[in-house]
Amino acid sequence: MKRMIGGLFLVSLIVMSSPAAASDKPFSFSIGAGVATPVGGAGESLGSGGQVTIGVGVKVQPKLTLFGEYNFSSLGQKSLDIPQPLVDDPATFSGSGWYQYGGGGVTFTPWQSGKSSVYVLGGAGVYYRSVYVTTPSTGLVTICRPDWFICFPTPVTVDTVVASRSTTDPGVSIGGGYTYRLSDLASFFVEARYHYVWGPDVNNPSGGTTSANAQYFPITFGFRF
Repeated sequence: MKRMIGGLFLVSLIVMSSPAAASDKPFSFSIGAGVATPVGGAGESLGSGGQVTIGVGVKVQPKLTLFGEYNFSSLGQKSLDIPQPLVDDPATFSGSGWYQYGGGGVTFTPWQSGKSSVYVLGGAGVYYRSVYVTTPSTGLVTICRPDWFICFPTPVTVDTVVASRSTTDPGVSIGGGYTYRLSDLASFFVEARYHYVWGPDVNNPSGGTTSANAQYFPITFGFRF
């Protein structure tokens, strides 16, 4: 992640050394990286990790921009001790995941002064989530974690439980950011975004189902050209 941010800074320096261009160009390209933190139920089952984002924008009005983007977030591993019905000691399971998102939305810039500006945004898209579950336990175990898209409320062998699960679902996002214009060709931005993803229904121990919805919060540092 440090190499990514360093590379983005180097690209910005190169662009700043180029001849000046019109600052009101209608099209823009952005690239950024930062940290992604799951919150809510997903935050109980997955840890924080890194993320990268690329996007394109089209300015339709002085303060209004339409954008499309792709984001890849690698969420860190989190270990949970799951009580077992047949033994006194709980079994330890670890989950990690990858979230990918593609979509678009609208950016509105309500305030601008000199080289600085503040914007808010909202969007929607399609999210592909993959979760990998592992355990050092042996023999018969049981696990039911809808946030990992897995539920075996009765004891099963470990090789049945240790697996990967994935799902593709719609979601929405809202957020805001700060932009500082470095030159007529490049700007630096910091952006915080809240994502909400609707998930599939996963069986639970009571015989019903639980929605595997997800929420996560990426913070991005990047450059817009």
